[in-house]
Amino acid sequence: MKHDGTVCTLGDLLYSERLSLTLLVDLAGAESRTVHGARLAAGGDDLAEVGEDVILVAADRPGPGGELPAAVAEALALSGSRIIAVWLPPGAPPVALERAVGHHILLGLPADSDPAELIAEIARSTARPEESPTRRLTSLQRSLTQALTEPKPLRALTSRAAKVCNAVVTLVDSHGGSEHASGPLPLSRLFPEIARTQSEAQKFAVEGWYGMAVRVATSASVGERTGWLLAASRRPAFPDQYSEAALYIAASLAETSLQIEFAAQRQERAVRSAVLEEALALRLERHDTELTGRIASLGLSFEQEARVIVAEPALGVNTARDAAALERLHADLQRTLVSDGLPHLLVFRESALVGLVQTSVSAIRRAFVKTGAAAEGFLLGIGRDAAGVGHVVDSYHDAQLALRVLRREGTGRRLMAYEDFDFATRLFSDVGLDRMGEWAKELLRPLEDRQTMLVTLSAYFEHRQNIMTAADALAVHHNSLRYRLSKIESALDLNLRDPSAVSSLFLALTALSMVEAESWTQRRILPTGREEQSGEIRGAGATGTVLSDSEQGLSLSARFGAALGPER
Repeated sequence: MKHDGTVCTLGDLLYSERLSLTLLVDLAGAESRTVHGARLAAGGDDLAEVGEDVILVAADRPGPGGELPAAVAEALALSGSRIIAVWLPPGAPPVALERAVGHHILLGLPADSDPAELIAEIARSTARPEESPTRRLTSLQRSLTQALTEPKPLRALTSRAAKVCNAVVTLVDSHGGSEHASGPLPLSRLFPEIARTQSEAQKFAVEGWYGMAVRVATSASVGERTGWLLAASRRPAFPDQYSEAALYIAASLAETSLQIEFAAQRQERAVRSAVLEEALALRLERHDTELTGRIASLGLSFEQEARVIVAEPALGVNTARDAAALERLHADLQRTLVSDGLPHLLVFRESALVGLVQTSVSAIRRAFVKTGAAAEGFLLGIGRDAAGVGHVVDSYHDAQLALRVLRREGTGRRLMAYEDFDFATRLFSDVGLDRMGEWAKELLRPLEDRQTMLVTLSAYFEHRQNIMTAADALAVHHNSLRYRLSKIESALDLNLRDPSAVSSLFLALTALSMVEAESWTQRRILPTGREEQSGEIRGAGATGTVLSDSEQGLSLSARFGAALGPER
């Protein structure tokens, strides 16, 4: 339409194909009348205050007998020359209308027209140049924002953006994977074009595809994850200014939605972690009906098979990379358990991933294997079936014991369940940690004040009784290690070549280390994200804990509360 930027003429509206208006009464100069806007006219409205340059659009249709709607009759009775838009029945206008027109200009509305569309079109036509883009962008933002109210907001957002831009729109993660795509795209060709840029937005033209990608950054569970909102089309002129604005708005909304999603995940994770921590701490009072109900509210029932799992890096959490790998395993394992429909609780505990999963051993094995690369370098222990909330702690100790056996074997096995235990290991597991701990302290009492000997003995067993590798781990000469072992034999009055003595010592050390670890957990447990106040080695409860270089050397002795002397 042609107009001066602030108004348009009635002729502009009459010649608009989108409105299909007709001039019912041809008055001289009607088409040159200026129009500043339009409003709906209903019965009872005060129309006298409405200017003559505003079109009055009838809200009601004529009656079956051709009688005029009340609002039209009131408008025709006004002084001056008004512009009135009405619906007419097929054929000639009603006789009463012809007689009452006078100096007013009468417009006919199509039978299937919507008065709201006419008013909106006139508003667009009469808007000032600086107002039109603002209104359009406001409408665009409102339309895209409504997608966030959908059950799947990101999918709805990409779908709406695709319709607005008339292009294919998708979210692309930092590895080039597509999520919530509205259609097919050759991402293997497009992603390398945008991945190498550091800017917030990138236009591209690749093999007949034209488009734009806007960066979408979210605080995920492992550092900062950066992805893209990408739109592409076969049109060489794509994207235009309107499509660019739509993509920027959609990208900001996608970031908002992802931030909300991650916040909700963190909150749910905290709730589930707190419940599982409470179940793992049940020792003296095993019958807690309230805790059982809280666990049931999270989808788990002890009427079906439920087991505790513990996953740890095979070499421990010693660097920031190990902590990040533990986070990735948490994310991927949780995603797998959800997709398999397995109720679960997961928590970080003692630099390990601990979970209560309601399923069988075979299903847990399959889920662990399905995590793929995220599970590489991890060991998994699976406890016994917890028949009630009071047996969760027993299943937890089973899983811990399984990890210790896997490390001691060194056979390359990555998973062990309670059913895989040999006779001695199952005996230790079924007797219970409290009693075994008491027996272990009694057996090792002669070494109580000689903690370096305990560390030496632990290293000896951890390295499968190999003198050379154990000496290297302790940074001592192999003859020094042999001397220490002979002193241990004298103090304990046993022979390390005796199989029964070896079995007793291994079980005693395992029991003592588990008791010490649990005591350390209760003293040092911290909320996720808080730092230790002291410079000591970080213990259980600190998510993704990392040992410094100096702390790594103390990892063996810290398990028994001892510090190695200068001779190590």
